[in-house]
Amino acid sequence: MDQPLPKYYKIYEELLSGIRKGKYQENDLFPSDNELVKIYNVSRGTIREAVKLLFQQGYLVRKQGKGTFITYKKIIQDPDKLIGFTELMKQHNLKPSAKIIKKEITAPAANISHLMKLHSGQSVVRLARLRFGDGQPLIIERSFFNYDLFKPIYDMDLEQNSIFELLYKHTVTRLGNAQQRIEAVSAGREENIWLEVDLRTPLLLIKRLITTTEGTIFQYSEDVYRSDRINFSTQTVSYNPDNGIQKLPLNLTEKDWVW
Repeated sequence: MDQPLPKYYKIYEELLSGIRKGKYQENDLFPSDNELVKIYNVSRGTIREAVKLLFQQGYLVRKQGKGTFITYKKIIQDPDKLIGFTELMKQHNLKPSAKIIKKEITAPAANISHLMKLHSGQSVVRLARLRFGDGQPLIIERSFFNYDLFKPIYDMDLEQNSIFELLYKHTVTRLGNAQQRIEAVSAGREENIWLEVDLRTPLLLIKRLITTTEGTIFQYSEDVYRSDRINFSTQTVSYNPDNGIQKLPLNLTEKDWVW
């Protein structure tokens, strides 16, 4: 016997139907929780559960101090192309910015040293940044950089500038290939605070290893993306039984996580 739908889910379906039928347009102010409580004559907790589903599916975006707004637009990124966050934001007519959470020069853990193929005694730059598009938190970047290559730009403004652009402007280092692995993860306490999402909200984790044109590993990162705001679009090749088995570029386990 089918169980009756919870109240919050019925309200969610009604709100979603209104959005899809054009009741709300892009950038329209969405009703507040108090307004929805009066409309549906239910508790604030019920409304919050309904609205949370709309946030998780990317139909709403919260602007600090202004309210909640409708959004249909998603930021589309091609995982097959190495592109900096700043350039990605400019492609979508969004203003990029950053906030440094952690920045230090340190000796790498054994697994990082092995992964980045560092020699004994080499240091890394450990950098965590929160990235914004038009003031909205979108990505937490947690990166390790080869200090020997990163040193010329270490003291530059890494909040207002693209690391890739600084690298190309002030050094002779040029980036080559990147290996990437995409995983689904849930928001923990840090993501809850920095990305302004609920605990256990579905997110995307990108593990990325970037080499220079000379084959030296420049960067290893574990970046967490808000999946309601950023999508990845890729194109597959036609099926061919002679293609063989395609292996993941990075064979990393939970033991490789260091943050």
